[in-house]
Amino acid sequence: MDKIKAFLLDVRKEMKKVSWPDQDELVDYTIVVVIFTILLSGFIFAVDQVYSTILEAIYQ
Repeated sequence: MDKIKAFLLDVRKEMKKVSWPDQDELVDYTIVVVIFTILLSGFIFAVDQVYSTILEAIYQ
């Protein structure tokens, strides 16, 4: 039980050292992640469509 208590105390100390983003930074980072996710999804969709078209042409 002492090890768990020591671990939780260490976690608490380390969390105080963390540099948390302010609201403006958080909004900016969120926008970047959403845009990147949309672009990556579009790229994967396009590649999937190309492969599907090629495979349909081969196997029909």
